Amino acid sequence: MTTQGSPIVTLDPRDDSPAAPSRLAQRPATLDGKVIGLFANNKPHSEDLLRRIAAIIGERYDIGGTVEHNKGGWQWPARIEDLQRTAKSIDVAIHATAE
Repeated sequence: MTTQGSPIVTLDPRDDSPAAPSRLAQRPATLDGKVIGLFANNKPHSEDLLRRIAAIIGERYDIGGTVEHNKGGWQWPARIEDLQRTAKSIDVAIHATAE
């Protein structure tokens, strides 16, 4: 069955707004002695992934420890008060997602 005269409408989901300027965060010269913040987004295995990354880093550097935070869901950003509180006790942050 054909439906001539009925156009097919397609939508492009990409954001076409101009990209905001960005820059990389400052990196420390070494991770020796640094406390690493591990930010999980609550997807399956995200905490495991972050712990494995921290373990690999720990094999290469004498890190000062890790602090874990799970923001509770991948659908929304971490709460600003959680970020501010955690930032006081860490030197470096890693955010990851997994499934």
